[in-house]
Amino acid sequence: MNEGLQRSEDKIARLSHLLELSRVIQYLKDHEREEGGFSLIPELQSNVEDTYNAIRTLRVLEADIDLSKIKNYMKSIPWAEVGSPRIFYMVAYICLSTGAKFPAPLVHLLEKDWSRFDPLDSQYFFNEIQKLLGKSLRLLPSLSSFQFHPKDSLQSLRKKVSVLLDLNIEFERHEIIKWVQLCQNGDGGFGFYPGTTSYMENIFCALEILSKLQASPQRIDTCREYILGCQTRSGGFGRAPISFPFIESTFQAVGGLLMLDEMERGHT
Repeated sequence: MNEGLQRSEDKIARLSHLLELSRVIQYLKDHEREEGGFSLIPELQSNVEDTYNAIRTLRVLEADIDLSKIKNYMKSIPWAEVGSPRIFYMVAYICLSTGAKFPAPLVHLLEKDWSRFDPLDSQYFFNEIQKLLGKSLRLLPSLSSFQFHPKDSLQSLRKKVSVLLDLNIEFERHEIIKWVQLCQNGDGGFGFYPGTTSYMENIFCALEILSKLQASPQRIDTCREYILGCQTRSGGFGRAPISFPFIESTFQAVGGLLMLDEMERGHT
């Protein structure tokens, strides 16, 4: 058996000891529209963000995905509303998850001048799209610095670290690791900055940064407990304990638990 496949199966097996994975998968399936795509509320039309996060979660859990529905959803995307690097990337991921070629409107959007967007967003999502396409990365025309600043939030720092690593730019790793670890609260979660309220999106950003830097939270067990405490009766996860579940928070929770598992095993 392929070693990578075996490792993936082992991770899913360990995750199944913490979660009823069928409940998580059912939560996502309950938000899939008959015509394709996903939405947080059944009464609403499918949208790019929920569809992207649902597909990523299902792929991580190695669950079945109805590719015909996803392809059908791609035909309904309102291209005039796809107007930011973040959405460009999500649409690109959705498209490639079906094995389809890029539609002409997406190719056109990717060829447009990105200088009008935030430099960090432009570089980060440009890199992510190039990775999806298997193309080489390059620095976009920008005078913006991607170096760490103590006023960064975990969300912006996550992008900065990714860009710095992707483009082989030197930076002070230890300083960033220490700052991210200081963002962890006594409840096990992470705030936007040190001393602020814990939310699931911050946990995901913190764990991704630490994982990329071959580090871990100072309190892995309490972080795991916080994440598990955010699961609702529906099977999905909220941003915090006793809160409404979101598809995005569910992806972040599943991803966070898998990263914690990898950290405990020495980033193998």
